[in-house]
Amino acid sequence: MANILKVTTPVGGYDNSNHVRVNPEMQNPVHVQGPVNTEKVVRPDARSDSASQENKETLQFKYETNFDNFIRQLKNSPVLAQELSKLFKEYQALLTEPGAGRTFVGEAAQLLSMMEIDTGNISGFMKDQSMSAVRYTGSFFEVLRHIMGQTESVELKNSILNFLKRYTDMAETPYILKDIQRSIKEILQRMYPQQRSQAEQMEKGLKYSADSEQNASGNLKTLKSSLLPFLNGYISDTHDRGILRDMTARLAELTARYENGQRDGVLQAFEKLQDFQIFQKYFKNFDSAKLFDILANTEFERASKRNKQMDKLTELICRGALGEAGTENTRVFQGILRALLLNESVYMPVLHLLLPMQAEGRLMFSEMWIDPDAQREEQKERGTKERLIKGLVKFDIQDVGFFDLFFLYNDEKITLQLNLPDSLRENTGKIEGDIRKILKEHSLETEEFVLGSSRVSIPLTEAFPNLKERKNSINVSI
Repeated sequence: MANILKVTTPVGGYDNSNHVRVNPEMQNPVHVQGPVNTEKVVRPDARSDSASQENKETLQFKYETNFDNFIRQLKNSPVLAQELSKLFKEYQALLTEPGAGRTFVGEAAQLLSMMEIDTGNISGFMKDQSMSAVRYTGSFFEVLRHIMGQTESVELKNSILNFLKRYTDMAETPYILKDIQRSIKEILQRMYPQQRSQAEQMEKGLKYSADSEQNASGNLKTLKSSLLPFLNGYISDTHDRGILRDMTARLAELTARYENGQRDGVLQAFEKLQDFQIFQKYFKNFDSAKLFDILANTEFERASKRNKQMDKLTELICRGALGEAGTENTRVFQGILRALLLNESVYMPVLHLLLPMQAEGRLMFSEMWIDPDAQREEQKERGTKERLIKGLVKFDIQDVGFFDLFFLYNDEKITLQLNLPDSLRENTGKIEGDIRKILKEHSLETEEFVLGSSRVSIPLTEAFPNLKERKNSINVSI
């Protein structure tokens, strides 16, 4: 009988357990993902979250700052001129399909008609684009800059910055109200039905028109006294510490900006500046009642009113990112939206412009970065007033190709590098001659002219190396 339990001493030769070969992998099966035990160190396994298994880099921890993250995203962001050109070429081809006018394609067709421009008006269009890209332009803000540069009073500087912050919130009130409406809609979608119906009743008291002061007081009362306390109580009761809490915090921030931008607060902030003697030197006998007329007619406001096509383009990009342009294009629009926001980052020290236009039947999207004071530090050391203007332009012309243009301008002298599509390589001589002729007609002396291929786009960090130099002065991580 087999000695199954091995109760007695086995007879030699009848037990073959010593001849069984053991699989060495079974002693430490690293291909099996073991459970996580935080109380003791366990054997290594094949868990995907194991740093020792996945990360083969020498440095085993990350200390990337916000600025490092900005530079990394900048390198990986798409060229807007190319991406937008591809998309709208597709929409042009879809316009002939039946029912296209009632879809997103029809909206794109409206934008294309708004983008039509005479070649003689291109310079005016570019000027409007540059004016509408910077809010603080004009003589009023130049005086404020001059006062900031002259005074050593910290209190006066803080008072000017407080006034500018209130003015910005007031000017952006229509957009803030849209963000509040969008945030509330997203919050309601994440709530339980019973509490959602209560929040919806509160939301009905909000009026999203920015024209009336009465609307503002009623909206603030509803947001601060009813909706936000209710949402905070809901989060505490349900222990929802996820996206809903973040959205509620975002709603509270928008509410604070909405309140900060009320006209009474803006006027009070400006009148407080009148208490400083150096401010009275420039604004003596100034009628505060005219303040809002001046702010409503700055160069930025006038240019923005003429810049309807950019508002339409921004609207379509946002809608496309939400999926209205089709699932296949959602990621493309999301990438375009991220690139736009990235170029408006506080870390971006140069002016960024996007120029969509349709001239002589050809669709063209241009993207431009301009640094009007590229050698400001050298100027301070030498005591010179000459400005070095540096620019990078990327543009895609329908049925022609993609171009890169980099230039340096100083004292009516210009250095150029133009990268052309391969289809134009045979005409480089004529292109160079025509460009030199155009520059000469505008009294510009060409110091150097380089022609290259646009197969590889010029990186922004290479055109503006001072982007990376700021790393030593901006080192914040959240």
